[in-house]
Amino acid sequence: MNIFKSRLCWILACALLAAGPAAARLQQAEDLARLSAESRARGIPVLVAFMQESCPYCAVARRDYLLPLQSDPQWRHRVRIVEVHTDRSIAMRDFAGEPTTHRAFARSLGVRRVPTLIVFDGRGKPVAQPITGLLTEDFYRLYIEQAIEAGIARMRPAQR
Repeated sequence: MNIFKSRLCWILACALLAAGPAAARLQQAEDLARLSAESRARGIPVLVAFMQESCPYCAVARRDYLLPLQSDPQWRHRVRIVEVHTDRSIAMRDFAGEPTTHRAFARSLGVRRVPTLIVFDGRGKPVAQPITGLLTEDFYRLYIEQAIEAGIARMRPAQR
């Protein structure tokens, strides 16, 4: 019986370890028109992270910067973060409410390299230069925060 219990514990531990990174994910973009309406109502920008599953730099950007930013009490109520997979044809709606795919949406914005981060205002307009590549890791979070701040500043007149 002890062998059974130890094997069961080992299997459960492996399952928990395997589920950990998968559970910590960014929301996948599905309906940017709905998201932008929510964004306007709340007065916060939308950060779209253009990624590929096989990209090691995307994994670092997601794990070390975007997920912590998403859960940081200082930022989590000031920006919505969604992910677009540039290498997949996942159905979604763009900011105008038109049906498209992740791949086609990325191409329509000229996204060619990943990771690329673009912050949009509540009307689906980019508010800062895209952050393309992982850049200097010492300053990467600062670049992201500055782009979000530009989005917040752009959203303020809409609130008045």
